[in-house]
Amino acid sequence: MNIKPHFHTNHGSVGAPSSSKEMQDALKTLAKDRPDEEVSQLPDVNSEFTIDFSYTESPVSYDRDFMRNFEFRMLGMKSYGIHREHIGTDETGRIYKDTYGEFEGREKIDEFLAIFDRLNEEQQIKFAHFKPTESLLDVANRLTDEELGQLTDFIVQSLSVNSFGQRGEDYSEKLIDKLSSMSDDLLKDTVKTMSSLMEQAENKVFSDPALPAYLLDEDGRADMDLTVREADLFDQFNAYGDMNNQLLNDYAKFIIDNKFSDGDLLDLNAHIANSDFDTSRGMLDMATLVKANDRTSFIEMLNEVDTREPNNLFTRLSKLNYENENTEYFRTDNREYVKFKGAPADDNEKSRLYNQLIKAYENQGLGWMNDVMEQSEGMPVRAELNMWLSILEDVEENPGAFKRSDSVETWMERNLAGIVNDYYQGIKDKVFAHNEELDNFLNMSMLERIELDTTELDEQTPIAE
Repeated sequence: MNIKPHFHTNHGSVGAPSSSKEMQDALKTLAKDRPDEEVSQLPDVNSEFTIDFSYTESPVSYDRDFMRNFEFRMLGMKSYGIHREHIGTDETGRIYKDTYGEFEGREKIDEFLAIFDRLNEEQQIKFAHFKPTESLLDVANRLTDEELGQLTDFIVQSLSVNSFGQRGEDYSEKLIDKLSSMSDDLLKDTVKTMSSLMEQAENKVFSDPALPAYLLDEDGRADMDLTVREADLFDQFNAYGDMNNQLLNDYAKFIIDNKFSDGDLLDLNAHIANSDFDTSRGMLDMATLVKANDRTSFIEMLNEVDTREPNNLFTRLSKLNYENENTEYFRTDNREYVKFKGAPADDNEKSRLYNQLIKAYENQGLGWMNDVMEQSEGMPVRAELNMWLSILEDVEENPGAFKRSDSVETWMERNLAGIVNDYYQGIKDKVFAHNEELDNFLNMSMLERIELDTTELDEQTPIAE
């Protein structure tokens, strides 16, 4: 791809005391071709203005419909163009210097521009927002056209998390530098994993639960008398607004900060590429937060867990991240309805849990952990986190008590109901406390949890104490 230069007036300056009408008209004509500039930004006819013989030219033609649906600035990205600067004059005429990102001179720039011909139209627009660097040229030259397109799509999609008005962090240059440092096999394998994650994210559907009729208004929308949010609205919007692309974002940042060996990363990539969204979410979370001296045990456990099983360990752990898994519904004794939106587990809580799980795996084995999962299936996800921490603490303090084949079942019989009751009582206490702070509070003395998978409650049925 080669760029034919044309004149722009957005760089450098040579002063002029006034402007002719012809020059002003010419400037306005040129401005019509620039979607990011308004005519009103140009100088008035009677004002001083500056021009020179430099310009910045985009390497691609922008599809206006595509650009309307995609706000690169909100992703923290900017478009990179080829800049020509007039640096002097000799006997042959004007002398120019061309620069494009890290590249200087037409030969190197044209070598980089050839990459655009390997991409489709939309990918070219995305690629024009990556800083032209030697690392990017190196990565592009080592990938097939299909792989290059997959990497381009992944980077932009991974940046497209719901920022709720915040400008995002453009980590593309850091990611590309990291990819450039990889061997050919690891680079291609990582891009393949990125492609698989995009497919998983596309197939994952986060939907609201099927609410019973008595929780809906006449238009079928949730109609709650009181909603209590454990986290503030901004955090909840980001946590739940785009969890699909958040997985891609987290994988990109994991690769940038990766401390695993090449062999361990290949193992992790293989499991992620052949899993579903939830399993990948759980595996990536643990890989990101596990302590350095536990990485070997993590990889061993990863290779032993049957990730094809729909309710495997990592799928269960992934629920800690989802707002809908931390949401509960209640009915008051006055037949009013309350929604409690709990915050997903934070990194400190998850890190503590993962470290305990590694210890349990090292000391008790995966079979024992599978017994715990079987005995605790169906628990609320937050209560399950508390259950894991409690039983793993007991195992660490008294490992001999868990040598019998029925030891897990016995522990569950003694402790499980209390853990679940404590979890729901903790939520009720938060609801009561929040309600008392309101000017228009609900008159409630008790709350009954609503099971969403049950039939509609009879309005005449008394609420059990």
